[in-house]
Amino acid sequence: MRVGKLIRAQACGAALAILGALFATMTRAQDLDAFTISAEDAEATLMPYEISVETAERIAKACVVWAQEQNRRVSVVIVAPAGNIVYAYRMDGHNPVNIDTAQYKAETALYYRVSSHAARNRYDRTGSESMIVKHGTYLVTGGLPIIADGVMIGAIGVGGFFGGDEPCAHQALESVVGPQPPLIED
Repeated sequence: MRVGKLIRAQACGAALAILGALFATMTRAQDLDAFTISAEDAEATLMPYEISVETAERIAKACVVWAQEQNRRVSVVIVAPAGNIVYAYRMDGHNPVNIDTAQYKAETALYYRVSSHAARNRYDRTGSESMIVKHGTYLVTGGLPIIADGVMIGAIGVGGFFGGDEPCAHQALESVVGPQPPLIED
């Protein structure tokens, strides 16, 4: 009797796995492999879905172009799912602190798995626009998770363009990677 239940459970599990795989391939719109490191690099790092340097650079450059169109300067930091910096860029004439705040924003989006804006809305009980809380998170707008094919492959932080950090990051992600979660209101 136990063997029969075990066989039925295994068959049911296999059927669910097949259905899950079919559903996953039907619902995906982006090509995850186009934005992540190679299979060989993924094997070496044990990180199957990590943003590639090429993709990170394209995102940063798209953000810089948008900032230039607004006659502003930005600093951009893109981190991998493990939190390490994949790409960082500070426009000429930009204050060094902005690269730090960009990194904090990216890390906040990475750790909370939502925008740094959403994290701020969730935890801002003091009315403070800028606050650093436990674990070095930075609850200020400008950090977004990077989503490709429903998978978080990294996070971006933009600093130095007050009021424009988040839109800069969002438009850059959408222009390079494709649709991203919508920006939120306060």
